Amino acid sequence: MIDVSLKGVRCRAAQEILDLGGNIGAATEGTIIYELEGEGGQLVNVQWDNGTSSLVSSEEIVITDGAVIWQ
Repeated sequence: MIDVSLKGVRCRAAQEILDLGGNIGAATEGTIIYELEGEGGQLVNVQWDNGTSSLVSSEEIVITDGAVIWQ
């Protein structure tokens, strides 16, 4: 199920993320588009500030909007 409750929330990569479209450097910032709940955990679609987007584990990013906490 797609969850858009965090749509627009700012985040950053907690570590370097290996992606099919290229690597996302540690501390690269982006905006959450939606979340998916999967068998292996929570996945988050992020639109990165460098123009790419990727589906990453919630453990690979850190929320930078201070008032928001993971559900």
